[in-house]
Amino acid sequence: MFVNVWLGFCLPWLIGIYILRDDRSLIYTIGPAASFIAFAFNEIGYFRQWWQVTPEQFGVLSFLPYNLGVFPVLGCLCVFSARKSKLNIFLLLILFSLLKTGLEMILVLFGKVSYGHGWNAFWTFFSYLIACSLTYGMYRLLRRA
Repeated sequence: MFVNVWLGFCLPWLIGIYILRDDRSLIYTIGPAASFIAFAFNEIGYFRQWWQVTPEQFGVLSFLPYNLGVFPVLGCLCVFSARKSKLNIFLLLILFSLLKTGLEMILVLFGKVSYGHGWNAFWTFFSYLIACSLTYGMYRLLRRA
């Protein structure tokens, strides 16, 4: 579980706070939305037995550092990149989905994440594309308010 806390929570927040130090409002607005989306997706995936995170005896608690760390930080960084770059938002969403998928494939390679019931890298990418799109959609809604 120490590895989950370090890789899934501490390291992402250290990097995220450094990058977002001048735009902390994103952390307060987008972070919770991205975290909520991660919780929803991981609960569904765990219930459907599409994936599992070690240590398995902790069940969904093994997802907690990731749901509160890497997913909200990457969601904030995605929106931050959309605001600062000239890239097309669709390309940016695909790039961040590929980044998340690549990071997860590293965890699969090292045995921290295991797939079941037909889940694979394609479905992982697709789920991250939906999650990134929902996060960006939430940003657009909050920006209008």
